[in-house]
Amino acid sequence: MNRRQRFLQLTRPWWDRLYAMALRRSGDRQTAEDWLQEALLRAWRDFRQLSDSQAVYAWLLKILDRVAADHQRREARRNRLAPVITTEDEQLQAHPCARPGPFEHLLQSQDRERLLAAIHALPPEYEAVILLRDLEGLSYKAIAGILEIPQGTVMSRLSRGRRQLAALLLKNAGRARPEQTLDQTK
Repeated sequence: MNRRQRFLQLTRPWWDRLYAMALRRSGDRQTAEDWLQEALLRAWRDFRQLSDSQAVYAWLLKILDRVAADHQRREARRNRLAPVITTEDEQLQAHPCARPGPFEHLLQSQDRERLLAAIHALPPEYEAVILLRDLEGLSYKAIAGILEIPQGTVMSRLSRGRRQLAALLLKNAGRARPEQTLDQTK
């Protein structure tokens, strides 16, 4: 039996239990999956160090514990160095920049059909966040949950999408509607 087969034979029976432990510890499926994958990679890397094949589960739990601790230390350090400011923060919402700006006024002044046509002309990742935020009024957190992407990604896609949408709307603002063109030729 080669090394890979031996590794799988010894570790595979414990994968579900390791995942369950990671899920209980992290409280998040994606994080638990990441931790499990990282733990198994480290276990594979250090497989030669396993001296007692009867203690595989304890050895894997120890590795998983180190993976979780490393992740939590990185997150704590990241938050200390660059605290995350969420758009749900009451102080941010009370700030004058949270009031409707030129983009919101541009949206309100558009014919709904033209607006939807312009939104649908955007790349799909921008279209989705604009529809959910600007037309449905959902929070960044809700959008992140629906699209299964980080809130920061929601904010950056919204910013880029709004710029593209504004450019499309301004570009098309000078063009007459087809029915207006027909009316003028009569």
